[in-house]
Amino acid sequence: MSTLALTLHEPTARRVRAVWDALEERAGLRGIRKVPFPHVTLFGCEGIAHADLEPMVEEVTLAAPPLQLRTVGFGLFLRPEPVCYAPIIRSPQLAELHLRLWNRAGTLGGRLFGLYAPNRWVPHLSLAQGDLSRDRLAKAVEFLVDQDLELEFEVRNLTIFDWVGPRYEPRERFPLLGQAEAEVAEARAER
Repeated sequence: MSTLALTLHEPTARRVRAVWDALEERAGLRGIRKVPFPHVTLFGCEGIAHADLEPMVEEVTLAAPPLQLRTVGFGLFLRPEPVCYAPIIRSPQLAELHLRLWNRAGTLGGRLFGLYAPNRWVPHLSLAQGDLSRDRLAKAVEFLVDQDLELEFEVRNLTIFDWVGPRYEPRERFPLLGQAEAEVAEARAER
């Protein structure tokens, strides 16, 4: 199983990890550490060979510029399991990158996870997940409602993560280079 995600850089990644640390201390939450890097998941998939997935991601990221993202407020998914998160405003650039990757990955066979389909995807920064019992969820919400979760940051990389039990590990990182189509064609021809 693979996940495509935009990875955060410092100092924003440090701020998110500080929230994770506080939730671990106050509510005993460690489930978020299954993906030990602050990130924005674009989608998960399985059954797609990396030999097919990686060149497609590289081609898309060559043309995609770094993205300015902004979180606002606090959110809670209840199904398939509880997740506390900071919602990310879906800019046209973020929506376009997601849609392009989703459509291209859909041609590679395998299965894309429906929760991330363009009409269902909610871009977000996960703050707690994986071990949110009712009691822990209540403690997490109590803490999070008092936090300033409004962040503005740039993402410059897309990473493919693979499940390597007991957590996800980065497999390959692709910089968002924002090259014009002619430059992308030239870079592709050089390979």
